[in-house]
Amino acid sequence: MGIRGWLRDRLAQSTASRSQGLDLLTAHPGALELPELAGINLTGALRPWSVARLELIMREAAVNPSLATLQAARQARHCLSVFWLAAPTDQLPELYKGPIGILQRLQLEGPLVRQALARDEQLWLAQLTRQLASSDQKPRQHNLLLAVIPYTRPGGFSIGNPLEKLPDWLIKDYADYCDMSLQAQLQGPVGLLEAASEEAGQPVETILNQLQPLTEQRGDEAMACFRDKQAVARMTDLIERYGVHPEDREVLEELSGLRCIVAQLWLDTDSDQGKNLYTTPVGGVTRALIRANFGRELVDVQDQQIRAAMTSPDSAEALLAMLLFYPAGSVSLSSSSSLPVWLAEELDTLQ
Repeated sequence: MGIRGWLRDRLAQSTASRSQGLDLLTAHPGALELPELAGINLTGALRPWSVARLELIMREAAVNPSLATLQAARQARHCLSVFWLAAPTDQLPELYKGPIGILQRLQLEGPLVRQALARDEQLWLAQLTRQLASSDQKPRQHNLLLAVIPYTRPGGFSIGNPLEKLPDWLIKDYADYCDMSLQAQLQGPVGLLEAASEEAGQPVETILNQLQPLTEQRGDEAMACFRDKQAVARMTDLIERYGVHPEDREVLEELSGLRCIVAQLWLDTDSDQGKNLYTTPVGGVTRALIRANFGRELVDVQDQQIRAAMTSPDSAEALLAMLLFYPAGSVSLSSSSSLPVWLAEELDTLQ
C-alpha cells in the first residue's frame, strides 16, 4: 500500500438521473434521485423500511461513495434517526445491542458523516439539537442522542459530564466517535515503555508483528520519496488540505497511506538511528501529522487494528509510530526518564 491517491486512479464518481422517491423496503433497481435537498421529511413521519435494505445502502455508500449512493444513505440515515426518536426508551439497550445498533455504528464508520449536510438536514439537526437542550425532553435524552449523533462529524459533538449522563451500553461508542479523549478515562492511560499486557491472550507486540508490514513501501524505496523535494511538498500540501477540509475523503485516504509509510519507517529504525531519522524530512512529516491531529482519524479497518495494537511501545521510535495513530492528548506518558533526550525535548511541542 502506498500513498493511495498517488498510486491509483481516482474512483470515477457517477451521476444519476432524477427519479421519484427511494425504496427503503426492498431492493429497487434503477437510478437514484439526486435532488438539491436530501429529501427528508422534517415532521419525522414514518415510512416503510427494512434493516436489510438500510444496511445494503450504507455498505454500498462505504464501498462505492458517489453522489447517488450518498444520497440514498442520507435518506437511510433519516429513517434510522426517526426510528430512534420513536423507540421505547426502556428498550434502547436491547435495540442498540441488536441489528439496529449495528446499523447505527455502520453509518458512523461510513463516508456520509464527513459530508456537508443538505439544507433540510441542517434544519433537522437544529430541530433535534433544540429538543436535546430542552429540560422537558430529558426523559428521552438517549433517544435524541442516538438520532442526532449521525448528523454530526467525528469529534464535532459533545455533552457535558458524559460519564454521568450516558449509560454503559452507549458510552464506549460515544467516546470512539464524539470524544476520543474520553477513551483514556475508560481504558486508563496508555503507558510508555512498559511491559505489554497478556491478559487478552497474545502480547501486544505479537499482534503488531502480525500486522506488519503496515505498507509494502518501506526501507530505501520509502526513503526515496522523502529525498524527493516535490514528493515532500506534496505530503505537506496534503496535511495542510486536511487542516482546511478534514472531511475530504481523498485526502483522508492518501494521508492514511502516508501515515503507514512513516510509521513503518519508525518501526524499522534501530534505536541508535532514531535521532538521525528525526532530523530528516521523515521527522518533519511525522511532526506535521501529529500536530495536525491526524491521529484522531481511523480511515479503514487497518488503521483501527494498528491503533488497537499500539498500546505499549518498547522504544522511542515505536512511540513516534504510535503517536501517529492516536488523537492529541490521549497518550499519557507514565515516565519520560527512559526516553532519549532528543525525543523528550520534543514531546511537549508535539501534543
